[in-house]
Amino acid sequence: MDIYEIESKDLENYFIDFRNYIKNCEFVGCTHIKEENCGIKEALREGKIQEERYENYIKIYNDLKDKEEHKW
Repeated sequence: MDIYEIESKDLENYFIDFRNYIKNCEFVGCTHIKEENCGIKEALREGKIQEERYENYIKIYNDLKDKEEHKW
């Protein structure tokens, strides 16, 4: 499986360490990047998620989003 086969909206499912905190997001469809009241960003601030993992998530998310926007 190639990482580019994943849709950006599904990326959170591949970060196992995020799973327990997604339920704390205020909005359904939270990207965990720009939104306030995000369970992932809260866990990051509390040291429950490593900053490097979160930064990798953002990089991959942005790459996937860019690919989706320039698909055609």
